[in-house]
Amino acid sequence: MKMIQRYSVYVLLLAVAVSLSSCRRAVEKARRNIRFEGIERVERQGLTGAEVVVRVMNDTGYKLVLDAAEMGVYYAGGRVGTIVLREAVEVPRRTTDSFRTLWQLKISDPLALYVLARKVKSGDLSQVEVSYAVEGRGGPAPVKISRERMPLSDFLNTFGLTIEDVKKQLK
Repeated sequence: MKMIQRYSVYVLLLAVAVSLSSCRRAVEKARRNIRFEGIERVERQGLTGAEVVVRVMNDTGYKLVLDAAEMGVYYAGGRVGTIVLREAVEVPRRTTDSFRTLWQLKISDPLALYVLARKVKSGDLSQVEVSYAVEGRGGPAPVKISRERMPLSDFLNTFGLTIEDVKKQLK
């Protein structure tokens, strides 16, 4: 009886190890098969809205859904505002295409926003930080990703963008 229990524990541990390695492989495969290819267009809508057209490659067998996204913008340690996704975005499986996303800016500190706008015009984004939270689905799996206050340049590197790309879009 004890031998059966010991054998059961070994089988359970082996199953856990195999599932963890297959999860790791699935994550690596998803990373290769899902790619943000760039921002094609940014168009302001009113005082606090924007339409951003992005190009995305989804070479997986699953539809990707971005249900909610929020990004906090900070300058010199103070919160300037929050950028919020207004509508869910769906990326069909096995496709590379452009997708329209709608965003809204909620201003926390109008004076800090003014200072940030002047710094952007002068080309100084060194004191800009962002935080973000994203919720969605990748097929059957729910996805929740968030990060607190990181330099803007690090955030942009995640998507293969640079501060120069941002400056071009803001002109």
